[in-house]
Amino acid sequence: MNEKHIKALIEAVKTDIAKIAAETATQKTLEEWERQKRIQVKARHDWRLRNTRLLLKNYRLLKSHCNNSVCNLQQAAGVENAVDILDALNKCSGDVYIESIKNSVIKTSVIITHIDEMSEIYKIYCERSCKDEDERRYRMLSAAYLEEDKKTIDDICKQETIDRRTYFRDINDAVDKLSTLIFGLDGLSDMSQTCH
Repeated sequence: MNEKHIKALIEAVKTDIAKIAAETATQKTLEEWERQKRIQVKARHDWRLRNTRLLLKNYRLLKSHCNNSVCNLQQAAGVENAVDILDALNKCSGDVYIESIKNSVIKTSVIITHIDEMSEIYKIYCERSCKDEDERRYRMLSAAYLEEDKKTIDDICKQETIDRRTYFRDINDAVDKLSTLIFGLDGLSDMSQTCH
């Protein structure tokens, strides 16, 4: 073999090594990107689930805030400016404070209305599934979070004739499904991606 063939062979080997290195680097980069994407999807799902639990935990308090606020939703939506709210309150001063109350009532009312609508859809879903455990899960969710008179875990377990482990498993499932309804299609796609 002459020197020209050896140099050509070395160049061919270098090209092959570079090609293999590039393919390997590309594959590793794609794998890392997919891993990071899965982590982000799971984090977003976990965040939504945590927020759903937080909303449910405080549901009665938030509903009371809307129902008993000095400025109800109709007043807040119909008021043109903070001065009108100030006149209605007679006690408060400051546009920022008044605007904050107005915005709080509006936002809280929208969230509570959305939770009410989605929990009603979840109830219908559970009733139509014709599965006793789905109907039980809705009853438990309602008793634990939505009904005016909150029941304890022990009361719910006794009423449903289940143990505490079943309670927590069922509540987790119910909250997960309700979270999907609350966050819509985006919540559903998050859940389906975490299952792969």
